[in-house]
Amino acid sequence: MKSTVFTNEPISNIIWKATSELVANDYNPNVVFTPEMNLLKLSLMLNGWIQPILITQHNVIIDGFHRFTLSSRDKDIIAKYGGMVPCAVLTLTEAERMLLTVRINRAKGSHIAIKMHELVTKVHLEHGMTIPEIAKQIGGTKAEVELLLKENVFKALDIENKQYSKAWVPK
Repeated sequence: MKSTVFTNEPISNIIWKATSELVANDYNPNVVFTPEMNLLKLSLMLNGWIQPILITQHNVIIDGFHRFTLSSRDKDIIAKYGGMVPCAVLTLTEAERMLLTVRINRAKGSHIAIKMHELVTKVHLEHGMTIPEIAKQIGGTKAEVELLLKENVFKALDIENKQYSKAWVPK
């Protein structure tokens, strides 16, 4: 199969901008708490930038506010990237931008506990990762990882007859 370059796509035209040039939007309904911000920092430090910040032609952030926040406030991220962030520029109306922000955040989904059990078990048993390593990498505690590693834990806890969030329900 022949590869094709789509030069008219935002992802094909990434530009690096100083965080001081960017402006937060005033409509983002998404909140990221400290543990998740720590995971985001860990990802940027370990894996680098894998996803650009989406901005308007006037440097207003559409998506990526929390990556921007880390890049403009965290000393380690600033040291690594010099206050620069990769950006994809989109030309959208304000309504289109607002809806895109929500769509991107909602599309990220939720983790299903059974799948988390399978994933944690595999990286522990097949790839030799320790419980503390797994806990750090997923932003969990040792107790959470140990719980996820238990065989039949969901049956033992009688999950089907308890009220939990939808993340605990296998699909």
